[in-house]
Amino acid sequence: MNILLETEAHLLHACEKTNVTLPFTVPKNTTLLRISYSYAPKTLDGEAARPIIEACLRRDTGEFYSEYPDWTQYLPLKNLVTLSLDSPEGFRGCAHRQADVQTHILSSTEASPGFLPGALPAGEWRLVLNVHALVTKICDCRIKIEAEVDFCDE
Repeated sequence: MNILLETEAHLLHACEKTNVTLPFTVPKNTTLLRISYSYAPKTLDGEAARPIIEACLRRDTGEFYSEYPDWTQYLPLKNLVTLSLDSPEGFRGCAHRQADVQTHILSSTEASPGFLPGALPAGEWRLVLNVHALVTKICDCRIKIEAEVDFCDE
């Protein structure tokens, strides 16, 4: 496997509700892409989560706030960072899942759920980190994209 991209992204709370684009180049005659992805921490628990939960309850319940005395029932809070993928020809799929460790594959004949199988055109691709929710001050993402290339077709 050839490594096309291996990087870390350190997402700050200010990155919440944004997208982070990571371009990478797919060589010609690529037969398979493997995307390995993880982020941490996944959760925020205990007293550290209390101010966030209480602020949300005040905002969302208004005058009924006093009816929600047990903030612990909303634990743990979770970070959520998902993936989308675009080829030079357009959208190739997404993995909007809760798991903090994921591996996805694409080839001409198969693809992980949420992604489209088909030819893997050479050129500039984009992996997009969709930062839905960050409840921690920082969230570290690790991304590795590998390719199988058939050099016999050249």
